[in-house]
Amino acid sequence: MHIGIVCKVIDNFGDAGFSLRLAKALAERGHSVDLFHDDSATFRALYPTPDNGNLKLIDAIKTNIETEGLQKPDLILEPFGTSSEQTAYRFDLILKRQFPKTPWLLIDYLSSEKWIESFHLSNSIDPNTGHVTTFFYPGFTEQTGGLIHCDYPRHLAGKPLLTNKTCLRVFVFAYPNAPIRGLINTCNSLNSQGNEISIGLAGNSLKLEPDDCASAIPFVAQSEFDKLLAQYDMLFVRGEDSFVRAQLAGKPFIWQIYPTEDNAHFEKLACFFDLYANGLGADCKLALWNSWLAWNGVNTHGDFGMIWMALLPHLPELDVHAMKWQSRILNGKELVKEVLTWHGSQTLTLKEKPDL
Repeated sequence: MHIGIVCKVIDNFGDAGFSLRLAKALAERGHSVDLFHDDSATFRALYPTPDNGNLKLIDAIKTNIETEGLQKPDLILEPFGTSSEQTAYRFDLILKRQFPKTPWLLIDYLSSEKWIESFHLSNSIDPNTGHVTTFFYPGFTEQTGGLIHCDYPRHLAGKPLLTNKTCLRVFVFAYPNAPIRGLINTCNSLNSQGNEISIGLAGNSLKLEPDDCASAIPFVAQSEFDKLLAQYDMLFVRGEDSFVRAQLAGKPFIWQIYPTEDNAHFEKLACFFDLYANGLGADCKLALWNSWLAWNGVNTHGDFGMIWMALLPHLPELDVHAMKWQSRILNGKELVKEVLTWHGSQTLTLKEKPDL
């Protein structure tokens, strides 16, 4: 099958990361994939050494896709289609005009909100063109489209649990507004009391001091990211792609959700936490939620360092819980499989069948 993927890069590694992961997984299954995008630099960083001839990256800014003579796709996927209006060049509309009969699946943002179960695989018809778009919602329940986990290295699953919370390796990948300095200062102080806590900062612009227990992590290709996370005991992640990979890693984590102007992200944060934290003891659950709130700037009255210290005694419980959650999602719905199953269920009308 020939598949087109439309990627508008709004948030650098989030949009591109998910789209590339989706494209690679489809290509690994033998499908021919054209990934249309508008940010070559980001894709070169994530995918520096192309290793699958089934996957073709097409920079829609530098390529005239209207005159290129593209092969007609059997399916077009548009991750995060709600971002389209934020981009100046609407190459998604060009593809819709060129291939009006091609099934178009808009893969929306990942959410734990209950309403997505009702809207998953619903359709919308453009009144001007008649083009039909189907909405696909990734999620954590059987009523959603699931998560991409077919590409997770199974040899990394089921790693030994954390046994010593005083000797801790912490991974941090955060937006600039996170209280990273507060975390570092607190860990510096804990280390002076005989602990051994080290922090690896990914994508960091924070100025580090010589005595800090933190160091910058060189950027790695997407294919190396899971192995990188497996080296740490506690993960601070952001957005969507690293958020999902942290769960697949089976490690305790703190999630910094992508902020929205209308503060709708707070509800999304709470919905996921309620789902994820089910089964934790009351004290552990409260300590984790306080850390999530503070890391996301919701609880600005308390010092993040103190909130982080209150979480540390609960790390053994969180470690066991994270392994159970890892098993749940690895055995749950797989997004790539669900996309292909949906496409296989589409029946051409008599008008669309050329041999009838």
